[in-house]
Amino acid sequence: MGTSVAFGCPECGRKLRLKTRSSGRQVRCRGCGTLVEVPFFPRHVGRRRSKRSRWRRWGPLAFGLVVAVLVPVLAWRWWQASLRADRAEAIAQAVAEMEQAEQAGDRSTAFLAADAALTLARQSAIDPPGGLDRLALRRDELARADVSAQLESLANQPPREALNQARAVADRVNSDPALSPLNSRSELAVSEAAQRWTSRQLTQAEAALASGNPASALAFADQLAKDLAPPPASPMASARDRLRSFVAAIVETRGIRIEPIDLTPGPTGPPAETFLSDLRQVIQDGLHRRGYVVAPPNSSLAELWNEAPFRFQTQLTEQYGASYLQSAHQTALIRTELELDHSGQTLWSDYFEARTRVPLPGLSAMESSRLEIGREPSLEIEQRFARDARADLIDKLRVKLGSLPAVEGTPSETR
Repeated sequence: MGTSVAFGCPECGRKLRLKTRSSGRQVRCRGCGTLVEVPFFPRHVGRRRSKRSRWRRWGPLAFGLVVAVLVPVLAWRWWQASLRADRAEAIAQAVAEMEQAEQAGDRSTAFLAADAALTLARQSAIDPPGGLDRLALRRDELARADVSAQLESLANQPPREALNQARAVADRVNSDPALSPLNSRSELAVSEAAQRWTSRQLTQAEAALASGNPASALAFADQLAKDLAPPPASPMASARDRLRSFVAAIVETRGIRIEPIDLTPGPTGPPAETFLSDLRQVIQDGLHRRGYVVAPPNSSLAELWNEAPFRFQTQLTEQYGASYLQSAHQTALIRTELELDHSGQTLWSDYFEARTRVPLPGLSAMESSRLEIGREPSLEIEQRFARDARADLIDKLRVKLGSLPAVEGTPSETR
């Protein structure tokens, strides 16, 4: 293969041909005689790369990329198709279950199956057997038939179960537009069930009141108030009015308000909340035994006691008492004042003192001797004296409350 090269003269353009590559040397043009410098000619080394060699390098990479993209797409489409087929089968099974239950006369099961099939069909955009509109119409018809059957069965149920069932049906009617034609009927059912349960509870409450047990009568009424509390409110308004009238009549003759205990703590500090809770319970029990009625805790009818004719007040003043066995420690003394008012006039009052008992109950002989010879008072010991005085207060309070005047009509055996 030759190595000759050719190029044009820059002056006259005549083609000059050389047998060897002599870049940089000068040759004379035969046309115009000008000395011309031979230009640089690059050498061609190796072979041209063929398209086939490029394909061998990039072909596997391109194939892998195509596979990486297509496989997930195909897998996703297959999964979607499989899922759609499963949903279509579930819809068909629910429709079949609806038809079987309807033939067996089980309206509740038929409605649930129809509702499940319709919901799944709408979520997955799959037409059920017979079409979506037909299934929706059938679901609404079954819902109305199911609710009608439940309303008809209320008369055969016990009063409290009938009220709970009627309330559940009313909630269902209010939440389903297809059941709006049954709205007035469901409200009437709630009202009738509430009246039945109210009559049952008030009959028992009146019997308890007649037997001289107003606290038990009030317990029946309070339970009834809780049963009538949840919505819907309007269908049960008349039942609530009957209940309030019954309780108001009791409060008018026996209701009593227990005022918060007025406590002045002594030098050893205020008592624990458990003591005050026990004290309030003792007062409440004593009032119950004398025929008074206290508002139940957290009752929805508690506001009726704002007009209660009776009022009970307790005032406690804690202070130091005498020294304990002539030691450096002082006992505790609690001055107690009790008062019962009726319509603003004092009906009964009493005063007593509670003290640390000497010798202190539970005190060992060694502890007693240390107290007698101790020169510096101990706060821990004096707090123990205060707790004992408070225990003495509760014991004496129980006795004092027994002298309260009983409410008129309270049987003597309950006093």
